[in-house]
Amino acid sequence: MLAALLALCSSLAWGTSNYLAGVETRTRSVWQVTAWSQIAAALAAAVGLAAATQPPPAGRDALLLILTGVATAAGLVMFYKALAIGTMSVVAPVIAAQVLLPVTAGILLGERPGLHAYVGMAVTIAGVALISRAPQHGKHPAHARRAVLLAALTALAWGFMLLIYGTTGQQSPVWAVFSTRVASAVVLAGYLLLSGRGLSLRGQNVPVLAAIGLLLAAANFLFIIATGLGYLSVISILGSLSPVVVTAYAQLLLHERLAPRQWAAFAAVFVGIALLSL
Repeated sequence: MLAALLALCSSLAWGTSNYLAGVETRTRSVWQVTAWSQIAAALAAAVGLAAATQPPPAGRDALLLILTGVATAAGLVMFYKALAIGTMSVVAPVIAAQVLLPVTAGILLGERPGLHAYVGMAVTIAGVALISRAPQHGKHPAHARRAVLLAALTALAWGFMLLIYGTTGQQSPVWAVFSTRVASAVVLAGYLLLSGRGLSLRGQNVPVLAAIGLLLAAANFLFIIATGLGYLSVISILGSLSPVVVTAYAQLLLHERLAPRQWAAFAAVFVGIALLSL
């Protein structure tokens, strides 16, 4: 039960971070918000590292964590590109497939969570995919195919992140968060500098950027701790409910109207959570 609670808290932190980032990017540069929030996450992890007594990862583990940070940053770039050229109703459900890699890995590693958990997995993933869907808009076929490819690559990159956090990250959770956030911040900042966009805080809402980064680092840490207490195959799903959280915020704070199928999907997600928490 504690593992499930920590995983749900990580989803809440991830979703809140994503919501704040989404609101902030409505009036400010997507790339500036993303890069600075990653830098803030790295700084937050550095503060946690100063208070921790965990040994740093070495050799293969250190390399995997750095690759995870690079993959996370690459996933962000591909995700935003997919949204720009594709349709959200197609892209979002593909992104939700990120949980398939850690779920499959967990089962292959010998996890047997039980029939109720398998049903909960299917119901929850389906619910998240339905909640994430947006109204259809016409897109050029070539752009639509490219968007699906980018979304699939994003799901693979973020699924890799969940897998490494749930395995390698358990040895030194704070170091794992620090390593991946620094790598991600370096990649995104480097991308902005090399593309000529530059890094600028002018006009940026610094407290919100700091909150986005702090919540992101907290979500990473909570997810890693949760995977040390429960099945990776279960925790990866409970920790990937950020689209549900973002949609709930949009409904409560932005007064966006949900379609009937989305309300049904919310019900499915809560049923799935209950089954996975047993």
